[in-house]
Amino acid sequence: MAADGDQVTPDRRFAPLEAILCTEELWRRPRRPPDFETENKALGKLVSALAQSPRTILQTLADTLLEVFNADSAGISLLTADEKHFHWAAIAGAWAPHIGGGTPREFGPCGDVLDRKTPLLFRHWEVRYPYLAEATPLAEEGLLVPFFVSGKAVGTVWTIAHDRRRRFDAEDLRQLESIGRFASAAYQTVKLLNAQEASRAALDGMDAASRSKHLLEAIIETTPDCIKIVAPDGTLLRMNAAGREMIELGAADLADGACILDLIAPEFREGWQEHHHRVCAGEKLSWEFDLIGLKGTRRHMETRASPIRLPDGMVAQLAVTRDVTQRKLDELKIRESEHRFHQLLQALPAAVYTTDAEGRITFFNEAAVEFAGRRPEIGEFWCVTWRLHSADGAPLPHDECPMAIALRQNRPIRGVEAIAERPDGSRRWFAPYPTPLRDSTGRLVGAINMLVDITERKQAEAQQKLLIDELNHRVKNTLATVQSLVAQTARGAGSVDEFRQAVEGRILALSHAHNQLSRRGWVNAEMSQLLRSEFEPYLTKGNVALSGAPLEISPNLALMLSMAVHELATNAAKYGALASSAGRIEVSWRVEMESGGPRLRLFWIERNGPPVVAPKHQGFGMRLLERGIQAELEGETRIEFAPDGVRCEIHVPLTNDDA
Repeated sequence: MAADGDQVTPDRRFAPLEAILCTEELWRRPRRPPDFETENKALGKLVSALAQSPRTILQTLADTLLEVFNADSAGISLLTADEKHFHWAAIAGAWAPHIGGGTPREFGPCGDVLDRKTPLLFRHWEVRYPYLAEATPLAEEGLLVPFFVSGKAVGTVWTIAHDRRRRFDAEDLRQLESIGRFASAAYQTVKLLNAQEASRAALDGMDAASRSKHLLEAIIETTPDCIKIVAPDGTLLRMNAAGREMIELGAADLADGACILDLIAPEFREGWQEHHHRVCAGEKLSWEFDLIGLKGTRRHMETRASPIRLPDGMVAQLAVTRDVTQRKLDELKIRESEHRFHQLLQALPAAVYTTDAEGRITFFNEAAVEFAGRRPEIGEFWCVTWRLHSADGAPLPHDECPMAIALRQNRPIRGVEAIAERPDGSRRWFAPYPTPLRDSTGRLVGAINMLVDITERKQAEAQQKLLIDELNHRVKNTLATVQSLVAQTARGAGSVDEFRQAVEGRILALSHAHNQLSRRGWVNAEMSQLLRSEFEPYLTKGNVALSGAPLEISPNLALMLSMAVHELATNAAKYGALASSAGRIEVSWRVEMESGGPRLRLFWIERNGPPVVAPKHQGFGMRLLERGIQAELEGETRIEFAPDGVRCEIHVPLTNDDA
């Protein structure tokens, strides 16, 4: 370390200041709730020590810092009178042997803090200030806070971690700043004590008790927080200037003897009295209450109280009370803002969650729970989902998910699709929208992600592709059927007109079946509706009877039966029952269970038509009935050209699609 007389100036061999500063890390590290209990106990202890042992208050302050912050070393640096150096006035912990040392004002950590007038967190400061390499053990981290007297910075309080076991955070900074304010009073006490000693030498014989009383009175009167002594019955025995200002009373003599309970808001009096009695019984306590000044101003107060024995033996309450009204209002505004923000996010129908800068989940709405099929734990990393897969189905580690990339690269991620797997095995497609969150300085503090469920869209796209593929397949099959139908008809047609009529009739029969299937999404066709569409020209005459139970059949079976029935009906219209007004056709069907599975049996019976003569050669219709049914449906057809009317039986197996 540098001696008081040493002059050390920086040159290019030393690391720049920014290389050893890591103050922003305080807010990046995991946040802790304010530990007011530890802080209040420490301040109460220091107030008592200030009253009872003011000469050792600086060392007591260093010891308290070591304990409160669980540090490896802690201490106080004071600016010397010539303002050229800092003197290590008190040290506790591993650096205790270095007490009395110090650092140059213009080239050292304490000087940096005073120059910037703000707390700073250093890491391995010896790389910039080589003389600190002599102060062993070396400091892994050092947190320094300046303290002031009458607006002028006069020193720093500091805590040190010598290894990575202890890492300081924002709560440490808040408490150290609070204790730094007490350090100002302690410093003034030391200064006044030094002045007292000087005065004792100059004014030998002055009454020591009087000087001590004046000293303590000066300390009490200059402290910015309210300091008061309250008798067991609630009588105000003493209140400093800051306290008189809080209760809106100017003259000191008017405060002494007043009943403190008259200033406590009615709803807080009972609780205040309970705490007061416990303090007078020997406990050290802290609590909050509302105080109403003489002019009606209401303030929210935070008090830290310890028992104090007065010269007459009575135990009273010694309290340091701080006006925290603005802090409470700020906290309320923050809570209300957070509540509105959370309500907004909960109302969104999409899954939304937030993380801190490290990727730990800090919030998720109920839509995220529903989407993920699980309730995540606060503090989990990266994503609310159970498992992730990329768009091609490959597993996607959570630390490579879009949210992780957005945080690592500090940029929004768009245009990505992924698959979330739930614990029950179901999967949902989604589009993530991870977006970094930054504070007013632009520093990354976390991220928000919205997971838009696109499963239905993906299913619709897949269904659309399937339908298009199916349509292409059916169009090809239909064209092939029409091509075959035209070719076969041409072979047996005797004239162009006969060819045209035959082709039109067969294509019309095919279209009837297509209409039925289209109305049912090409899933199946209903047997009776299919036959009615084929017999539509004849049903109004009453010479066609249909009977059979409701039956849904597959598209392939529907097309073949439609063509077969058309051929039978065309033949009947030309030569059979439909050629005579007295003729009648009965069509029935039923399903029979056989060893190979269910089979459809269709029966065609013509009655009262002209005498039937068996054809001399097979035309297209006969080939369709006998060969087409067998080839396409693995069925069989039996046709009997009886003199009193044609009889036909069609037997075909039913597939799983038929019911």
